[in-house]
Amino acid sequence: MSIFIRCTLIIIPGIIFTADNISAQDIRVPAEKSGPGREKISSEQLELLKANRAKQIEFRNAFRETLSGNQLDILTDPRLTREDKIKLFRTSLSDNQVTMIKSNAKQLRTQNFVIRSTLSNQQKMQIKRMAMNRSHQNRALYQRARMARRL
Repeated sequence: MSIFIRCTLIIIPGIIFTADNISAQDIRVPAEKSGPGREKISSEQLELLKANRAKQIEFRNAFRETLSGNQLDILTDPRLTREDKIKLFRTSLSDNQVTMIKSNAKQLRTQNFVIRSTLSNQQKMQIKRMAMNRSHQNRALYQRARMARRL
């Protein structure tokens, strides 16, 4: 009789624990991309994004061609910190490079305005949610890093 009680005392909690774990698992069906609350990017928006990306790549390549050997050395020097590299690089920029950067920034602002004007209200809300999630994730990472430094 005592063997039966011992086995029962071992088996019943095991069954309860296993059943609890099985029922606690979250089974999610993947949401369809075109379902309610999720709008697809229109072909016009996709073309604008592709054109925007192509212009960014074109500017980067054109800007890289204007870099002098001294500027490349500043960017690749492993002894410098990121902040030092930025300061030295900015001071080494020529007037043509500065005007190139400013004109590119102006073009990007206008392109982004055009893209934003094509977004629907739902797409704008979705972008805001994504930005909020990203900021929450970044905040959590910074807090973990801060706590790790304290220890």
